[in-house]
Amino acid sequence: MKTNPEESLRSAAQLMNVLADPARLRILNLLRAKAELCSCDIGPITGYIPSKISRHLSVLKQVDLLQERREGTFIHYRLIRTTDPVVKRVLGTVDLLARTDLQLQADRESLSAGVCC
Repeated sequence: MKTNPEESLRSAAQLMNVLADPARLRILNLLRAKAELCSCDIGPITGYIPSKISRHLSVLKQVDLLQERREGTFIHYRLIRTTDPVVKRVLGTVDLLARTDLQLQADRESLSAGVCC
């Protein structure tokens, strides 16, 4: 079944729109650096309150970038593996940003310092 070009373009635009938020870029950066994170790992690194983290994780899930796994009261998130070349390239941009952006570099360094649960 062939994909409608307009639909494909709309999907790519939606993905880029989602990534146009610094908070979501920071969260994706952390998930690119570590395969799985608990939502409670993100706050100490970013300084974001739980409701902000939850809202941004929800947006990332809505565009099928994340999957979650519950473990007791904790929710662990990971990036969904994709074969979509557009999604792969867009997510690869986060890695490029992390090479030059001081905030993303600091976040990755903080991530290696420890986890909360």
